[in-house]
Amino acid sequence: MTSALAATLPRVALRRQFTLLSCLVFIALSAHVLATTVVPPDFATLVNESDYIVHTVVKSVKSEWRERQGHRAIFTLVEVEVLEVINGTPPQPLVLEMLGGRVGSEEMVVQGMPKFVVGQEDILFVRGNGRQFYPLTAAMHGRYPVVRENGGRVHIARSNHVPLKNTAEIKLPLAEDGTAGVKREMQASSVALSPDDFTRQIR
Repeated sequence: MTSALAATLPRVALRRQFTLLSCLVFIALSAHVLATTVVPPDFATLVNESDYIVHTVVKSVKSEWRERQGHRAIFTLVEVEVLEVINGTPPQPLVLEMLGGRVGSEEMVVQGMPKFVVGQEDILFVRGNGRQFYPLTAAMHGRYPVVRENGGRVHIARSNHVPLKNTAEIKLPLAEDGTAGVKREMQASSVALSPDDFTRQIR
């Protein structure tokens, strides 16, 4: 994608429904890299605007070509095992559908969106699964990895793997991996929220 085309892509605000149809307009432009900017929500908004909130582990990840509204695009299907329902009523089985992925030598990337791998454990805030280009509330702000440290402690991180020390940090922009700020934050895992603390505050 050229820089000129990337500059025309819209910002995605939290309260805006960024639908699959909107994404297909991008696909029609033959773009294989889609750029998104998401406004971070505060904690209450993240909870209230989610269809359901679940503690999960990834069972499988597969990508496939699909045709929607006359356009072909790659979608990734992520099947997760629900370890705990924190809020709402998720379907069973729970398969998250998102735009992007790799099929053979073809790859479609939605920049800024975290990827899922088998065995990964997360607390997920799900919204619009199957209806929006990314099935989590506020996109990357709706995913919180559960990190199990070598010493046995378990803590919650943001989608960029920076430990989450309190829910007020949810509304802060996500720093990019590898920056000095992230490295400093990584040293603060001892004061990060545990899954039980995070779950209790969600409820």
